[in-house]
Amino acid sequence: MDLPASLFVQIPSYRDPQLIPTLIDLVRRAAAPAALHVVVCWQHGDEATLQDFLAAGFQLESSCIGNQHPIHRLHMNGAEVELIEVGFMHARGCGWARRLAQERYRDERYNLQIDSHHRFSDAWDGLLVEMLESLRTRSCKPLLTGYPPAFQPESYPDTRQNHVGQMLVRGFNSVGVVSYKAVRMPKDPLRNEPMRARFISGGFLFSDGEFVRDVMNDADHFFSTEEIVMAVRAYTHGYDFFHPHRPLLWHQYNSDANRVWDDHSDERRSRGEIEASAFDRSLRASSKAVNMLAAAGSGDATALAMHGLGCKRSLQQYERYAGLSFTHRGVHEEATRATEPNNTHFATDEQHWLDKLICRRVFQVQVKRLGAEIGAADDLESLVLTAQAEDGTTVGRRELSPEDLQQLIARGEYICIDHFSSCPSRLPVCYQMQVGGNSRDDANRFQVIVREIEEDLMA
Repeated sequence: MDLPASLFVQIPSYRDPQLIPTLIDLVRRAAAPAALHVVVCWQHGDEATLQDFLAAGFQLESSCIGNQHPIHRLHMNGAEVELIEVGFMHARGCGWARRLAQERYRDERYNLQIDSHHRFSDAWDGLLVEMLESLRTRSCKPLLTGYPPAFQPESYPDTRQNHVGQMLVRGFNSVGVVSYKAVRMPKDPLRNEPMRARFISGGFLFSDGEFVRDVMNDADHFFSTEEIVMAVRAYTHGYDFFHPHRPLLWHQYNSDANRVWDDHSDERRSRGEIEASAFDRSLRASSKAVNMLAAAGSGDATALAMHGLGCKRSLQQYERYAGLSFTHRGVHEEATRATEPNNTHFATDEQHWLDKLICRRVFQVQVKRLGAEIGAADDLESLVLTAQAEDGTTVGRRELSPEDLQQLIARGEYICIDHFSSCPSRLPVCYQMQVGGNSRDDANRFQVIVREIEEDLMA
């Protein structure tokens, strides 16, 4: 087993009671703890103190004031642990916390990016190095990533999951940010090496140390944008992604710990207690992610550099590899199934590629009465809504039932939800309305208002 000469471990922790147990397990199960340089962005309130670390067996070497925050240097079993202490009301999100930790990088040979609620296998460090190095024949810049199997602290290790997973795309939201899901890696008794991956997990990434400088976290990115932004940046810098083929660490997915979403509320922002709420930061991050993808699509060198994108590969190459389109917010079927990505799509012509995309949209369609009330039910005989694609083809049709018409008459509006799942050319770009009744001016008595809504809202 190859042991790391030096390994940088970066951890953001927000009011997490699992931080100390995670650090203890990380150090005690390492094959070479003296090689570890662990940096934690320790965001906490009155529920935690430095004394908690000392009581758990850490030795305090020194404390000092960094650029803005106190830094405590601890040791355990030869491992160096640095705590960047931040009051939780001054936290700015996961990207910001990771960035603070990454700024303490000291050119270590390897890099491990995790969260603050993990458990580890024995000799996890040597096994990760061995697995990464085994990929050198497949890639000159490999990295290991994914959603690790789950564990619960109160029943660990008895109930921990012992299968490995694969990241798949769940879908796009209405502004173009991707979300993911985890599924079990397909069982293959002959599999003895990591599986190619399409995406990156923010909660587990193992790489060469230089990754920290190449793809240093953007402090403005919040939780929902972190992973897709990091994947695009890493791929354009020439990195290849792989899922481990056996479990080497575990992750706690359901926690009762305080959340930044609850602490950094709109109410606290309105009272002046915080600069921006978690919702504010999430909106800004989404906007910045969309702008980054636009810059990547433009290929402009200045724009690429401004957003931290690389020049080894293009955004279009990543889209083909990952099986998705940011412009059309569409996904290829292969990217939703537990398959291993390959490079065959690079040779596919553009139109065929687009025709194979699956674009999901949900529209709220409102028919609103204008002007005077309708005098009687028989004054409105029919109303038909048709959704039309860009070429004028009808891609959806809805005829209001007698009950729907009665609702429109009584309330002055009718609302329905339309779902579409098709290639980009078969998505609706407009709605048309045909009204039948006794009035000569039927069509002008109603207005159709259409807006896209998030699919999750319909759950």
